[in-house]
Amino acid sequence: MTTEHDPRTRVVLSWLREDAYENPERMLLRALDEVDATPQRRSWPAWRSNRMNTFTKFIAAAAAVLLVAVVGYQFLPRSGGVGGEPTTAPSPSPSLLARGTFTAHGITAELDATGSGADVAGTMSMSESGTDGRATVDLECARTTADGLIEIGGLITDSTFDADNQAWHGGLPEGQRVAIVFEPGSPVKAIWWVTSANQGVASCAAMFENLDSAADEILPGSPGLDPIQGTVEFGP
Repeated sequence: MTTEHDPRTRVVLSWLREDAYENPERMLLRALDEVDATPQRRSWPAWRSNRMNTFTKFIAAAAAVLLVAVVGYQFLPRSGGVGGEPTTAPSPSPSLLARGTFTAHGITAELDATGSGADVAGTMSMSESGTDGRATVDLECARTTADGLIEIGGLITDSTFDADNQAWHGGLPEGQRVAIVFEPGSPVKAIWWVTSANQGVASCAAMFENLDSAADEILPGSPGLDPIQGTVEFGP
């Protein structure tokens, strides 16, 4: 029976009390050195003592190997990363829809839109040269028609356009919606579509439905689809 005062027990306990992050190889070598340096009592015959010395070294080495395995296990990668901390995959960045600065029909716009369908984000600022007309549009939706036209629209959240501006059929009032319709190509062509105050379009999708049902449906080559001044970059 061994106790904590037994030299062999102290050697094993010294390994178990080591910092779990110590170099396992260094721990093993030091453990073996301590076993070699531990004096053995000679109360038994020499042949028996030598046999026990060999057995003790074997037990000590096995314990050291087990300790190395336990310590090494602490460094194994856990699910999600080292130390068991889960990692969160970065959210993919929204894809580019359209970006650029251009002038179409006397209105200069700065457009920055990402996403697609009913999940469009970004803004479009509009201004009219020679007037105080300014408007900000929070973009909401987009679509590509069967004819290849790209339509991007949203809600007018701020506007100083004159309500009597006949070119815009009552101006660009806050709370209404506006769309820019592009015909990609070289050059890029565009035309504006603005809902009037009495249309009461409640959503971006409803604006597209209103556009489709209009008598002057916009198609490639339609009057008013004129080349823009400036550049627009379209996403994939």
